[in-house]
Amino acid sequence: MTAQALSRGPGGTAPEAEQRFRWARLNPGRRTSTRPPVGTPGTRRALLRFIAASMMVDALLGLGGVAVSRNAARDESINDARQVTRVLARAVVTPNLTDGLLAGDSASIQRLDRAVVKRVTAGSVVRVKLWAPTKLGRFRVVYSDDHRLIGAVYRLEADEEEALRGNRVEADLSDASRPENQFERGRGRLLEVYLPVTTPSGSRLLFETYARYSTVTARAARIWKQFIPITLGALLGLQLIQLPLAWSMARRLDGSLRERERLVQRVAEVSDVERRRISSDLHDGVVQDLAATSYALVGAAEQAARSGDSPQADTLRDAGAAIRGSIRSLRSLLVEIYPPSLQRAGLPTALHDLLAPLRARGIAATLSIPDEVPVGRQTSEVVFRVAQEALRNVVTHSRAESVELSVWLQDGWLVLNVIDEGVGFEPDALTAAPAGGHVGLSLLRDLARAAGGGLDVRSTPGKGTRVELEVPCR
Repeated sequence: MTAQALSRGPGGTAPEAEQRFRWARLNPGRRTSTRPPVGTPGTRRALLRFIAASMMVDALLGLGGVAVSRNAARDESINDARQVTRVLARAVVTPNLTDGLLAGDSASIQRLDRAVVKRVTAGSVVRVKLWAPTKLGRFRVVYSDDHRLIGAVYRLEADEEEALRGNRVEADLSDASRPENQFERGRGRLLEVYLPVTTPSGSRLLFETYARYSTVTARAARIWKQFIPITLGALLGLQLIQLPLAWSMARRLDGSLRERERLVQRVAEVSDVERRRISSDLHDGVVQDLAATSYALVGAAEQAARSGDSPQADTLRDAGAAIRGSIRSLRSLLVEIYPPSLQRAGLPTALHDLLAPLRARGIAATLSIPDEVPVGRQTSEVVFRVAQEALRNVVTHSRAESVELSVWLQDGWLVLNVIDEGVGFEPDALTAAPAGGHVGLSLLRDLARAAGGGLDVRSTPGKGTRVELEVPCR
């Protein structure tokens, strides 16, 4: 039942005192039907939430794994491009290098053409360049398969200069807007790979290839697609392993909940039988003996009065009055232990009887309840016990001068409200280790749950307490 529904009285409107209280939920629940889901459905909902959460986690892990695999495949493809360029430099370019390239010798250029053109540039490599550093800090193209670039001088980027000095193989996406790349424009995205090579005389040149990036991405796609079945298969296997385990745990938990509710119900039944036995023993034993003693004292007082012993008669009358007071107290206790009116006259009469001791103590107690409440024995006993415990706390702890008890029917549910104007307490005290009279309300939580309902308490120090119970009418 929602907090809003619980806070409404028989007329369906929230009382002005509603905003004074803070909630302490002992057995919270939301009304979904005339018979709320208890035990197995709740466990199934928890299992479904677990399955949904695990599938969401698996989906995130799958997406993350695919993304990582894709990046790893791309890096591996770029490493392959570096390796291909290194092999070309060692097997094709370096054996055909001559020092004449530095002077622009046409024979040296033709020699490289025969080794490079239509052999190196026939596949994914679309351009080959050889750079020589100049004294002005720039680089001059000493060879290219496009002869228009030979002799041109440009300033290269820092990473290309570091590759030449550090003897490293580097790779990067080509920037088509740079002047040295003007003849590569229109060929799509290109991957530049560059590394140093050495002429026969020991001069260091920078060997650079331009490969189609689409070739790199295509190879990367082939690689990472091979990881998809592995990643998804592993996640699916994990799901198939954990679902039976979760289902088994849910079944065991469900069985434990059913057993707990059965034990709670059994305890309630045993308690009811024991209360009935104690009530019967007290009524047929101690109460009858005290009643007989009271009659004997009345007779003795009258006899003493006839004999003229007035002090003795007064003493006997006082003793008789005290015993009759004790009998009334015992009978009130018997009603609390096992109210015969609950089964004989019904819930309204039993709740009226509960309020009588409070009125005797000077507490203004009011009851609002329909003349007929169509509920069964179990529900009546739960409502009575909760009302009894709440009123006992009013007398023992709240120091309230007034208390309101109301019962109403709403959408197939019976709702009980007990509101006092006493000292109140911190709601967190109920969710922590309870003490004193609040133990009773905590114990009644299981009875409310076993009846398919919920028990809620809200209070604020100095502003009173509100106990609310909802149970299905059955």
